[in-house]
Amino acid sequence: MAGYQFIHVDSYGREGSSRTTKKTKKSGENVTTTTRVRSASDILAEQWREQGACPHIKNPQAPKLIFGVPPMDVLPMIHEWADQAKDAQGRKLRKDGLCVLIGVASLPREMESNFDDFAKDTVKWLQEKYGDRLKSVVAHNDEAHPHLHFSVVPRIGERFDDMHEGYRASKQAKEDGKKKGEQNLAYIEAMRRFQDEFSGKVAMTHGLTRIGPARRRLTRSEWNKEKQQAAYFANLKRIALIYAKKGYKQGIEKAKIEAAAIIEEAQKKADAIGSRFSAFFAGLLQGWHQPTAEAKAEKERAERQAEQERDKRKMAENAAKEQADKRVIAIANELQDTKARLEASERDVLKLEEENNRFKQKIFLEMPQRFPKNAI
Repeated sequence: MAGYQFIHVDSYGREGSSRTTKKTKKSGENVTTTTRVRSASDILAEQWREQGACPHIKNPQAPKLIFGVPPMDVLPMIHEWADQAKDAQGRKLRKDGLCVLIGVASLPREMESNFDDFAKDTVKWLQEKYGDRLKSVVAHNDEAHPHLHFSVVPRIGERFDDMHEGYRASKQAKEDGKKKGEQNLAYIEAMRRFQDEFSGKVAMTHGLTRIGPARRRLTRSEWNKEKQQAAYFANLKRIALIYAKKGYKQGIEKAKIEAAAIIEEAQKKADAIGSRFSAFFAGLLQGWHQPTAEAKAEKERAERQAEQERDKRKMAENAAKEQADKRVIAIANELQDTKARLEASERDVLKLEEENNRFKQKIFLEMPQRFPKNAI
């Protein structure tokens, strides 16, 4: 059954810190809470399952490096950026100043057979979003859900706020003269857009809904309808790729026909220009019996114009051929890319069919237990 998406990001400094918050209860009692914030090295060590770094996991398993460098190799990159960074007042960045964005994206355990494709699509989205700031992506399978951890470091000379959507939106709200509450709302809205983007470009294509039922107090019926919708979008993606493959060869032929049509149209225009000037030139020569100075001058002018038009015709033909060649190459590249995606999609469909057959077999074997003899 389809589940709902989970993607989350946090920010860390080179050293941990303690954060103290004060709240007043409805009873009027003042409560002070102190929370320890872990350092970037703590988190990266946990990602790489360093000994003693993840006591909350009963049986830690070796992670799988999906992209970039191992997490502990990101630490020198963090220090390099932080050593040259300045805070908002232009001072040297504090040891606990934010310098790395670390996130997690997970898949429900019941969908783990699709984890490889989910991981590929997530990494692609992260690369498009962060570019060379994305330094490492690792996969874990030793907790409740299979998931990815990714680490993002700002470029040298770049501010951390400029890389983090929430902080960037909050900073802009502050510069616009908005109050603290409005700045917080700007942060929340930016992070909501972050979630929406991941949902639209990755999660929904794998049958994941945007938010779970409890958060929105959905009835079981409403939740099932939303899961069906997410599954529909995932199936739609596979179906579209399969149909696109059927039209792969037709697409190549279409590109060739389109290119030929471009060249033919340009040739017709060029021929029309050339024939008009040829007729004019022939009539001009027949119109004078005496080679007067005026006739000679007009003849030379017509010859120059004819030469110019021949050059234009040649340029038009070359431009048309170049345009056609580019169009053919572009379509061929696009179709080649589609073909590669479709081959991956066919593997997905085979997996789905195998899972469906296993599910049917399981239901068939469980039928006697589901319906006792005395119930018939």
